[in-house]
Amino acid sequence: MPTITHSIVRTAYFCAYLEPQTMKYSIFFLLTFISINLDAQDSETDKPNNFIAFGAQYGIQLPGGDLVDRFGYNFATTFSLDYYMPKLNGFVGLESQVQFGDRVKEDVLAPLRLSNGALLGTDGFTGDIFLRRRGFYLGAYINKTLISGKKNPASGLTLGLGVGVLEHFIRLQNDSDNIGQIRADYAKGYDRLSRGAALKQSLTYQHLGKNRSVNYAFGISIFQGFTNPVRSIDFDTGLIPEDSRLDILLSIDAKWFIPIIKSGSRTTEEVFY
Repeated sequence: MPTITHSIVRTAYFCAYLEPQTMKYSIFFLLTFISINLDAQDSETDKPNNFIAFGAQYGIQLPGGDLVDRFGYNFATTFSLDYYMPKLNGFVGLESQVQFGDRVKEDVLAPLRLSNGALLGTDGFTGDIFLRRRGFYLGAYINKTLISGKKNPASGLTLGLGVGVLEHFIRLQNDSDNIGQIRADYAKGYDRLSRGAALKQSLTYQHLGKNRSVNYAFGISIFQGFTNPVRSIDFDTGLIPEDSRLDILLSIDAKWFIPIIKSGSRTTEEVFY
């Protein structure tokens, strides 16, 4: 175990100096390394008792419904608080997701552009404006392992359902800060902010170590967001936004569970900080 700990520390120190794109792959290989080493120590045969875990998840999302006309694919990072219930053979939990990407199809700044596509700033120079996709999901979920193995009944094919709130908008990244039309609160007239209730369904393979050392899941999820525009008017069109959007996301992701409080085969509880 000390060897694994030292490897984690060295890798984390190394990742701090990497570019974001490279860091994603480094973290993936680190988690894979931990999984292989800890799984070898996973020798117990009983089903895990109840435990509370912190979850970290990363994935890629593809848009559907009304969302496909506004954005391309994006990435998502999710953090969750998860409670495993042996009688349910599944989890209940709360999750918070941040969505981000640079595939924006709807050019909300088109009326402000010159014939060559550039934006002229108040200082007479062209401005550097980038359109980015941002979004959030906050919700609660429940899942249950439906198909599992005999040796580890807590691991297998899992079906999950969730409900929450979905929000998405276009972020105007004004690096040059010389475009007066989108400064401060004026940017809100172009951001297409939409928000509403959302449903979530997931189908994943979930592995829970028999001593709770190795816990992970990977699979697909589908979000249906019943959103409405928040802004009363779009500045670029001068029109009132249409109501009642159906925003769909297909998410492919992987999740790692880190136990915080768990009950072992003994009667006492173990607390991890």
